[in-house]
Amino acid sequence: MRLPLRLLPALFGLLAAGGAAAAPAVPTQLPSGVEPVSYDLTVTPDLQKLTFAGHETVVVVASRGVDRIVLNALNLDFGSASIDGAAAKASVDARTQTASFSTGRGLGAGRHTLTLDYTGKIADSATGFFHVDYAGGRMVTTQFEPADARRFLPVFDEPSKKAVFTLSAVVPKDLLAVSNMPEAASEPAGDGLKRVRFAPTPRMSSYLLFFGVGDLERVTRQVEGIPVSVVIRRGQAAKAQFALDAAAELLPYYNNYFGQKYPLPKLDLVAAPGDVSGSMENWGAILFSQTNVVYDPKLSSAGDREVIFKVIAHEMAHLWSGDLVTMAWWDDLWLNEGFASWMSTKASEHFHPEWRSMLTALGDKDEAMLLDARPSAHPIVQRVATVAQAEQAFDAITYKKGEAVIRMLEAYAGPDAWQAGVRAYMAEHAYGNATSDDLWRAIDHAAGKPVSAVARDFTTQPGVPLVRVASSSAGINLLESRLDDDVVIQTVNIATDRMEVAARDARVLSWRAPIELKPVSGGPVKERVISRTSPQAGEVGDIVNAGQLGYYRVEYDNASFAPLADSYAKLASADQLGLLQDSLALGMAGQAPVGNYLRLTTALPRDADPVVWRVQARTLAGLDGYYAAGPRRAAYRAWASAMLAPALARVGFDAKPGDTASEALLRETLLLGLSQLGDPKVAAEATRRFKATKDDLGRLSADERRWVLVGAARSADPQTFQTIRALAKAAKDPLERNDLYVDLAAVDDEALAAQVLALSITDEAPSNLAPTLVEEVAAVHPQLAWRFTLANLPAITRTLDTLGRSTFVPRVVEGSNDPKLAGELTAYAKTMPADSRGEALVALARIRNNADIQVRRLPQIDGWITAHPVTAQVQAKQKTAE
Repeated sequence: MRLPLRLLPALFGLLAAGGAAAAPAVPTQLPSGVEPVSYDLTVTPDLQKLTFAGHETVVVVASRGVDRIVLNALNLDFGSASIDGAAAKASVDARTQTASFSTGRGLGAGRHTLTLDYTGKIADSATGFFHVDYAGGRMVTTQFEPADARRFLPVFDEPSKKAVFTLSAVVPKDLLAVSNMPEAASEPAGDGLKRVRFAPTPRMSSYLLFFGVGDLERVTRQVEGIPVSVVIRRGQAAKAQFALDAAAELLPYYNNYFGQKYPLPKLDLVAAPGDVSGSMENWGAILFSQTNVVYDPKLSSAGDREVIFKVIAHEMAHLWSGDLVTMAWWDDLWLNEGFASWMSTKASEHFHPEWRSMLTALGDKDEAMLLDARPSAHPIVQRVATVAQAEQAFDAITYKKGEAVIRMLEAYAGPDAWQAGVRAYMAEHAYGNATSDDLWRAIDHAAGKPVSAVARDFTTQPGVPLVRVASSSAGINLLESRLDDDVVIQTVNIATDRMEVAARDARVLSWRAPIELKPVSGGPVKERVISRTSPQAGEVGDIVNAGQLGYYRVEYDNASFAPLADSYAKLASADQLGLLQDSLALGMAGQAPVGNYLRLTTALPRDADPVVWRVQARTLAGLDGYYAAGPRRAAYRAWASAMLAPALARVGFDAKPGDTASEALLRETLLLGLSQLGDPKVAAEATRRFKATKDDLGRLSADERRWVLVGAARSADPQTFQTIRALAKAAKDPLERNDLYVDLAAVDDEALAAQVLALSITDEAPSNLAPTLVEEVAAVHPQLAWRFTLANLPAITRTLDTLGRSTFVPRVVEGSNDPKLAGELTAYAKTMPADSRGEALVALARIRNNADIQVRRLPQIDGWITAHPVTAQVQAKQKTAE
């Protein structure tokens, strides 16, 4: 159970050029004129042979005369078929993933019944109906988003084709079967089997259907009249309590916020006993990877608690945003994902303010802006024409930009008005489908102002606005303009513009942006809306984007930046973090001196919020990844370690009475970051603690376990490496085993890293862990991992779903700064379907940008460090909390 192991190099980009690529003309929508009413399905899986049989009755309504009924179907073999009792012929089209059924006679307008028998295969990867193997057992389960229900049953597999599903299953009598609805009946079926029938669902989209069966047990609690359960591998019930507590808190909170009671008669959180690709918000039966549900106090850190809560909060928010009200088509996927991410942060801040989730979310916004500032960026609302494009839409723009834009719009509308609009939207579209415009109409009406005008600017255009702040004797002004590499700021204004990589090819875009100005010396906040044609005035010393809720970068000229830097230690935590992030992004883009970021780094006080220090630890460790081994890297590492030293002195190596969760997370992040920076003190302490506890790792506390094991693995010699490997092999708990193998992948020694890659595709490591191990090795040894991936791709990706396979290869190489690898990735991308290349384009931009940073920005950083040595005065400035 882990937070992401890698402290990756920060990916600093410019504002993006162009819009989303034109969608191919191949349609995936089914023919009009026939709509589903209900499905009655009986499925019989064979867990040993990994096959299944299905018997299905589909009731449809034709709005006009048709000659056939067309459904989606993929990799299914059909037996008998009939329409209204008359024998029907099946015609399968693999290209369009459809099956057509016709009796040879026309079908009139009205209701018709299609009856089918078919068979299929249970997949190795988390696509459609698949199996999860673990020590001692096997579970079979489903994951249908965005368009894989068609692998389980013939179905109208589009989000707007809502219908009622009644599922029955014939399964081994000693196993537990789970679906969206409660069990309605169960009876013996002979040969050690039972037939389980579940109650009919409400009208819902096909991708929300769920079925799972395995050696599982339920831990249940009544919450406002609803049985809420964690369904978990038998014998693991004690590790389900934290997840159950979280769900029990969240359900009433969401009932109240959305103004709609959760409508199903039960809610299951189903923990797959292995690692599956993400989590899935099936209505009434949410599927999770076990790492996002299982909490073991002996192994799980404070960070693990936070991740578990936030993932559950995200998926439960979907029970309303996505399940009750569903986007009409995948163009509006962000209505599901961005909304759920925003709601997860809001709920986490409400129940666990000690986590500082709103401040942490600024890091997610920054990640989104770094991606959004690249040529391959797409709008939040994007054209989706194929299944492959729908799969590619599940990215940081959809999730993290979507969340950040919603948070900005909520602040602009006002939290009460925003909630009233959300409630009206939910009430109007319950059990139906909606678009972004439906939400904006409800928000506009509730807020009494045109929130939709701002919303459309930020959701229908790619890229990151740039607010430019220039000073004069009259104060400062704000403008909206275009940012090019050769712009010289001569006017006095604050302006929105667009950061971009290829300025010559970029379209001129304009945003209406809500903005808040706050004097650095204190005083009331001033609210403005700026645009390219509507500059706004302020005062020198104003913090632009005070509170950092706006989705844009802010570029200050020297005179405007100086008073903020001078007063940096006194700024609110959000503004400290926002200034750091903008200064670094603009510095790496060549749009502002990188020295601005370095100056703020030296000014960050020792008592700054732990979240700000955590971001700094990751960023400074990430910058190290751009350096090659040698004196320059050694000098940078010494400087970065000195910058982090005051924070480490504050929290120490060990937990203290009264430590907050944020301080525990800071300690772990600092020690991991310093380990990545090769800090000798941290490396020695990690090795010492590992050697003292290697015979009984249980002596390590949950909060020290990760940094000790990663630190020991990173600097491991062959003997230490083999000791950790032996511990992983011997671990009885599957989560502990996975963690130890992932820790091992941090090793700096390339020959030992090659051993990690080799074992990843053997029976020694769990088969579904191979992609993770390769990616972890790639964070330190990208070329080594790239060669291994090209040579062993089928074995590595065997358990990945379709999206995972298309994005895995680019993720392996994206941390490289070698232009040769960019050429090889380009060649590889040409072998991929055109509508699956999105992640490859992002990775190519990253590699080229990494190489550019190494050549153009690192000398600037080196020069600044040389000119500003770490002195007693600088360190004293950082210890303001003492």
